Amino acid sequence: MDDLSIRGIDGLLEPRAGGVASPPGNGDHPGFSQLLKGAIEEVNRIQHEAGRLEDAVARGENINIHQAIIAGEKAGLSFQLMMKVRNKLLEAYQEISRMQV
Repeated sequence: MDDLSIRGIDGLLEPRAGGVASPPGNGDHPGFSQLLKGAIEEVNRIQHEAGRLEDAVARGENINIHQAIIAGEKAGLSFQLMMKVRNKLLEAYQEISRMQV
């Protein structure tokens, strides 16, 4: 696999042989996978904005350095939060998978 891509979790809601699938979200509320995707896209947007401001400061453009530093800190914090949420989701999945049926 040459490129890095994130595979959607939509397939997790498909019914298995003998199993029951979770009901998909209705049109008014986004599903769990859509919420995760939106949050990851927002973190990505914040990261790109911080990178753009950092590059502008490095090129000597007339950018307020305080804004660039705040954007960098915001990007770092949002990434850390995303990783903590990911770790909690993995822990919950592992705990559920260890449950006896």
